Amino acid sequence: MALSALDRAQHMAQQVLIFARLHNDKVVTVDLVEAVMSRDADTEQGKANPTTVRRIIRERAEIELVRVIFTREERYWAIREQLHHMTPDQVATLADSIADGGDDDPRAWDKQLVDAISAHQGNRPTPARLYGCTPVPIRLWKDPAPAVVEEAPAVDPYPALYASLSAADMTSAVYDVTASKDGTERHCPPQPGKRMALAVAIKHGDGARVEGTAELFTVDWRGVQNGPGDIVFTYRWRAAVPSAEVEAAREASGLSLGDLVEVSGRKVETEKGRDYVPAWYGHLRDVWVSDGQIVARVDGPEGEPAAPLLSDLRPVRWHMRTVNGGTPERVPSLDALREINNAMLAPGRDGVREMSESAGTARIVYLDVRGEVWLRPATSAEIATEQKPERERYAEGDRVIVRGTFYRHENRRTYDLPEYEGTVTNWTGSHFNVRSVEPDEDGTTYGVRPCRVGELRPVPPTVDDVADVPHDLYLSGELRHQGVAAERVRKIVKNLRGKRAVFFQDPADRAIVTQNTRYVPQLPVPEPATDPIPREWSEPDVRRARGFAAKWRAETVHAEPPVRREPTDEALAECFAHTVKPIAADLYPLVREELTGWDARLAAEDARRPENIPAVSPAPLFTALAAYEAANDIVMNPTALDLERLARHLLSMAPGAPSPERRELVTAHYALEAAAKSLTAAAERRGKPGQLPVVNAARQQADEAIGAAREAILAVQPHAERIRPTDIPVSVETIRAAARAYLAVTGTPEELAAVEDGTPTVQVWCSADKKTGDDCTARITAGISSELGHIPAHPPVVIKFRRLDRRQGAAANARKVLTLKRLVVGENVSVEFINDLSV
Repeated sequence: MALSALDRAQHMAQQVLIFARLHNDKVVTVDLVEAVMSRDADTEQGKANPTTVRRIIRERAEIELVRVIFTREERYWAIREQLHHMTPDQVATLADSIADGGDDDPRAWDKQLVDAISAHQGNRPTPARLYGCTPVPIRLWKDPAPAVVEEAPAVDPYPALYASLSAADMTSAVYDVTASKDGTERHCPPQPGKRMALAVAIKHGDGARVEGTAELFTVDWRGVQNGPGDIVFTYRWRAAVPSAEVEAAREASGLSLGDLVEVSGRKVETEKGRDYVPAWYGHLRDVWVSDGQIVARVDGPEGEPAAPLLSDLRPVRWHMRTVNGGTPERVPSLDALREINNAMLAPGRDGVREMSESAGTARIVYLDVRGEVWLRPATSAEIATEQKPERERYAEGDRVIVRGTFYRHENRRTYDLPEYEGTVTNWTGSHFNVRSVEPDEDGTTYGVRPCRVGELRPVPPTVDDVADVPHDLYLSGELRHQGVAAERVRKIVKNLRGKRAVFFQDPADRAIVTQNTRYVPQLPVPEPATDPIPREWSEPDVRRARGFAAKWRAETVHAEPPVRREPTDEALAECFAHTVKPIAADLYPLVREELTGWDARLAAEDARRPENIPAVSPAPLFTALAAYEAANDIVMNPTALDLERLARHLLSMAPGAPSPERRELVTAHYALEAAAKSLTAAAERRGKPGQLPVVNAARQQADEAIGAAREAILAVQPHAERIRPTDIPVSVETIRAAARAYLAVTGTPEELAAVEDGTPTVQVWCSADKKTGDDCTARITAGISSELGHIPAHPPVVIKFRRLDRRQGAAANARKVLTLKRLVVGENVSVEFINDLSV
């Protein structure tokens, strides 16, 4: 099948970008595009429009990390960048060689090159865009073809050194490798002599040369056939046992093995003049003597080793980085300063809205999802504080404060969301999942949100948590002051909460801890009591015990089938073992007290209720009925919005579900969210090539997610597939509770308000068949009557029956049939029989 013009251009642009990354040092020029298109001229993609190809390459340049030089102005400034990094003598030599070549030199006809040299050598000030720029790594002008000169074969001046570097010596020694190309150094992984043995082995046949001493030497690969080109490898031999001199030098530097150190930047001599190698950081692994100098092995951030001099190392400096007002993160100062420089200079400044910097402290407002970033030097206390890996910052069940953000693409701004308290559920490899402590607007859903570490901080203590006694101040474990007033400590806590600082209260001694500071209350030492004192339960303990008592009843009394168990310590521990944060064992007596009081309250309520009216809240069943009905409604042609709505139905069922079934609900919820994203992506692909496999895969994923959701719903409530007549709520309380549960997800604010203010009623819509009128159907729905009409609290219960009295209509016959079936409603609940004349 023939490709369209756009597809041909896209394929051709991809080939040019691949060639630029592999063979042209990530630089795309007009000549490179023409060369690649000439190479593929016989193929279909070679017939693409060159203008369209260049446009696509320019659009993808930033993503592909390549430099595009298409226009004359771009080429002029690229040449200015190269001249800016050359010495004045080198620029003068280049200008003289062009002048000496005359008209035969192609460089004399290069207008951008001649103009760039004239501007560089002029008296005009250097443009600001050239400061801190990175020159293009390839030559942008064509050198004249050199004359062919017969050179005599080079004489090898190092026979003694070759003899000392035998293959056995190379394979038994271990080397740290530093490679340099065109004066730019990079670091290669160390290998046990294999690379050196290879260099010595091919030296005789391909002309590689080894220069230097037995400990510090260089292998020159120039002229090596099929070799790596113009590269010089430098190998520093590492002694097997460090000497006393090495240990003394390391101790004098104040560094220890394993420390994170900073390697100072330095200037190096290259063929083009002096060049600057920027500073970097890594972990100090080893120190040894090489060629009379103290050399250290430092593993870089990517694990690549290098061998700088020990005198070039110093302890790493730190900055604190805060994103969108979240929790500050400690980062190396080199990374922070690079981010500041990148935001101030092109091309990084193109993605910055606002920027301010002073003395290493900067505020950067990006145009993308990064939002607002604050960078400042770290204090000594922040440096001394241990910073754990991200996955170890919080454990499952920890309470945290979540400060989320929202990025609006229309105006390219990031907004802070209101803070809320949550519980950490698990770590996923890149972020924590946090469940909200407070329910959502519907009152039943507890949302789970993925949160980055920078968006979380531990729940801080309040001013009420400070003990009302004098405190002792400890700095780094040393007592500095005694008798700090409790009111003073409360003001400190208030200020720390206002600054959203990270601090906590030690449960052991109720001390307020922030970084390296501790405020320890002077609590009196209690005297041992001879007689047992009855424990007084606090209000938080009572609320916590009441919640766990409700969980015990949900998994015993209200289970299907019900389970009768005594709430012993072992039984309670088994029941609460799978909760996010189990209750402490010393609160088990309080749980048993709540269970006893619970039974007494239910018995009193049952005594006041009419007969045949269940006292158990029907909310879980009707929440499941709404969810199963939503699953059946979207099974034919689901959309992304339908799947998201069904996912909210599953979350609304979670609070009342037992632990094993609750996990199935959460799994089905995540499957629905993933299927919704797939349907959205498939909708965006419509009308594009290759859309059919994507659409079919998304539809199959949606069908599987809906099937899993239906199974999870039936696992929690087996009767959700079809409501039974005995499940109809018939009292004022149960009808309102059923309506709240049934409309928890899909109900409008007006409907939810009407549920609380309306009148509970039971409507019976009656109809007869059009042929004989003997076959009747009654659709029974309990709900709320209001100004909005009748708001149902469940799907209709359908009862079919034969007409008892042909003299009366369907409604009168339905009244008789339902009376025989003992449909009894509670007090203050009316039953409306309506003839459906439309059927």
